[in-house]
Amino acid sequence: MPETKSKNTQKQLFEAGIKVFADKGYRDATVREICKEAGAANINAVNYYFGSKEKLYREILNKIFSAYDRFDQEDWENKTPREQLRSMIKNFCVMLYKNNAFASDITSIFITEMTQPSPFIEELVDTYNRPRIKRHLKMFRNLLGPGATDAMARDCLVSVAGQLLYYSFAWPVFSRLFPDYSTDERYEQWAAHVFEFSMGGIQAVRNNLSRKEENTHGN
Repeated sequence: MPETKSKNTQKQLFEAGIKVFADKGYRDATVREICKEAGAANINAVNYYFGSKEKLYREILNKIFSAYDRFDQEDWENKTPREQLRSMIKNFCVMLYKNNAFASDITSIFITEMTQPSPFIEELVDTYNRPRIKRHLKMFRNLLGPGATDAMARDCLVSVAGQLLYYSFAWPVFSRLFPDYSTDERYEQWAAHVFEFSMGGIQAVRNNLSRKEENTHGN
């Protein structure tokens, strides 16, 4: 088989896998459906190019879970904690909402993994999420200042992430309540709002910490 044709077939199978897994989920999707979607006459094509349905799905998950890291790690250590937070928020919004990406098959697979995790979730968390969370928790501790606990940093992270993920999980409801709202047109404003709103909350927590420390020394 010519190399170009082989690469095209592999790409078509990968893209077909994304669509079928998004529609059917990992457990219900079949190799036959993926091959049919890709226009591959041979139902063994998935096994030939990827080894199995499981390995194809794992490659798709790698693409999804690694996508954010391509943005997140860029010049990270040279940024101030405030710049890191702004970058984190902006990158999430670009990844999820630019060109309405949150409505894509890729995001559908991601959301399904969050609600009905596949057997691969443990490895994915260890490979991608754990190192990222370590960076983000350090950033929040620096933003909160002296006296901040790991639990406080964790709660700040969850609060910011919840704002960023809201549209992707609640869009069927939100879009009916606000039909003129476009995430693609407003994702930059949304990122700016989340940053300012989050910095306000972080500053409030930081102020509470300072007051508690002053009271402790005063007593």
